[in-house]
Amino acid sequence: MKLFDQLKLPIRKDDLMPVIRQGIFMSFTGGLLIGALHAFFSFQFGFTLTWLMLFILAHLTASRIKRSYSEYHILYSILSVFFFLLAYYLMSITLNLGVLFLYDALVVSFILQVLNPLQYFNFFNPFSGQFFSVDNMLELLFFLIGTYYAYRYSK
Repeated sequence: MKLFDQLKLPIRKDDLMPVIRQGIFMSFTGGLLIGALHAFFSFQFGFTLTWLMLFILAHLTASRIKRSYSEYHILYSILSVFFFLLAYYLMSITLNLGVLFLYDALVVSFILQVLNPLQYFNFFNPFSGQFFSVDNMLELLFFLIGTYYAYRYSK
């Protein structure tokens, strides 16, 4: 069945709200927790595990959404991907605010710069100078795997 045909199917109203609640809950708690762990590892040990954190985040988001409905609809998989993107954004904000806090550099202008979502998804930009670096390619690969995993596992 094509995507547009699947979107035309009726949605059970009693399934939609639990999916949205679980997605918001997992985005905020998962994004904040994994962002804090990421900030701790990068500050304390000097390395990051962004690719592993993305996979864990995708798994947690998709599994919570999968358990919240009784009858599947394609919209739930799309919402799972959206909430994964939101969780990634919150993880990145938490990481940057944590690093700024640890270095005593919390200033309003820095906080406003941290809230800009374009800088967190800049690894998709093929015109950036860092696009073909190994770290960017790994992050891009695992981000796409995480997005695909969030889509498929929420079925």
